[in-house]
Amino acid sequence: MITYTWNIEKLQVANDELVVKAYWLLVAKDEENSLTAAASGIRTLVRGNSFTAYGQLTEQQVLDWCFEPEVITWTTVNRDKETITKHLKDDGEKQVTGQIERQLTQKAAEPALPWL
Repeated sequence: MITYTWNIEKLQVANDELVVKAYWLLVAKDEENSLTAAASGIRTLVRGNSFTAYGQLTEQQVLDWCFEPEVITWTTVNRDKETITKHLKDDGEKQVTGQIERQLTQKAAEPALPWL
């Protein structure tokens, strides 16, 4: 079983109060196989009418903001609108799970030396 630990490492603020970027770190641990994987990134936060004073923020509140779906829209060369939705929590956990799976595959491909 893999356990996931999300942390906010740093915040960037505007006007001493408004969080505009969150620097996150995700660590996955597979205790059974003694494997660890990690990923990190930056989430730009766009807060609408929701505001919490900087001194009253909790790490969980900022993580919840980071986990909100991020909708990205662009215009193609044919002037069509394209949209994708990114889900940081799901995508991040899928990424580190893949790292652990690759480590397991590599471990299986490198058996112990037969004379040891």
